[in-house]
Amino acid sequence: MLYSTSTIQVPSIIECARKCQEQNCSCYSYSIQSCSIGQCNSTKKTTIPSQEIYVPCYNSDGFAFITMGSVCACVWFSTIKTDYITARDDCRDKDAHLYTVKTMHKLEWLQSNYLDMTAWIGLNDINVEGTYRWEDDNTVCSKRWIQQTFAPGEPNNYNPYSKSSEDCITFNYYRKMLLNDDNCLLNYTYICEKSFFNFP
Repeated sequence: MLYSTSTIQVPSIIECARKCQEQNCSCYSYSIQSCSIGQCNSTKKTTIPSQEIYVPCYNSDGFAFITMGSVCACVWFSTIKTDYITARDDCRDKDAHLYTVKTMHKLEWLQSNYLDMTAWIGLNDINVEGTYRWEDDNTVCSKRWIQQTFAPGEPNNYNPYSKSSEDCITFNYYRKMLLNDDNCLLNYTYICEKSFFNFP
């Protein structure tokens, strides 16, 4: 628990978040290279617009803070394997979503920390075949990003062992540590995510 307020100069909101994380804080504000840790719901008037951010990570059971490059997020790791819909709903019950891989740093974090595993991530084309949508905001994943992050030849909506379509996406360690479409009914581990930046 943070009992004092400190203000430091940092180059970005990401660095401010990291400083907050180092002090195990519950909130901070950032404005033009100035990071105020512990100043939340302040009545102090300021002439400089600032962003006040609450950190949900430390108040959530089982969630851990991760940082890598531009990544600052709160994640929760499943200890069981389950199908995609059950995994998605469990994350939602935790006021979170399945981990999204929208930046190369987020993929690199998986590649560095989620070894020897296949895990559900928050991307699928359940509603419209070939239109992949992210679980956190329902936006469409670009074809360019698919080409950069999926294993060669994927997604192909094909499983030689099953007649079922492949509408849900995994991070697949065995497929060159890249993404792959798979049958939503299969059982894999999963990662729930809350954004570190929680704007009131």
